Amino acid sequence: MTTIAGNRKLMASDSKVSLENKGIDYPTVKIIKRKGTLIGAAGHGGDCTRFIKWASTGFNDKEPKWNLEEGEEDSVIGMIIKEDGIYIWTQGDPEPEKVEADFYAVGSGGKAARAAMLLGATPTQAVEIACKVDPSSAPPVQVIEL
Repeated sequence: MTTIAGNRKLMASDSKVSLENKGIDYPTVKIIKRKGTLIGAAGHGGDCTRFIKWASTGFNDKEPKWNLEEGEEDSVIGMIIKEDGIYIWTQGDPEPEKVEADFYAVGSGGKAARAAMLLGATPTQAVEIACKVDPSSAPPVQVIEL
């Protein structure tokens, strides 16, 4: 899937996309900055692209048609960082929900990244650590500041 980690100042992600049914993987961009907002997504690649485009509109456009159903293992999860905090969106949510924490991480390497940040790692370091233990995450690490 992926690893995306952030705090109130920046977002970091791995770059690996896997097409297991094709037996290939490649690097891609998983996080962007639009209008003072950081946006990232983990899950099914096409759904991540749809989420990032939708979130870039401020969720003003019609919600995209998702490839995967809500609750499936690789269904999309979005992370948004704005001046007022960190937000998480999952399929079925009417809007992103604010995370009452100074940092957070999502994706298949999300737990490893959160543990690393609990021990003092930056989001960038946390993604680097997650890439070492999560086979679905790989460098290079991308970083965007708010």
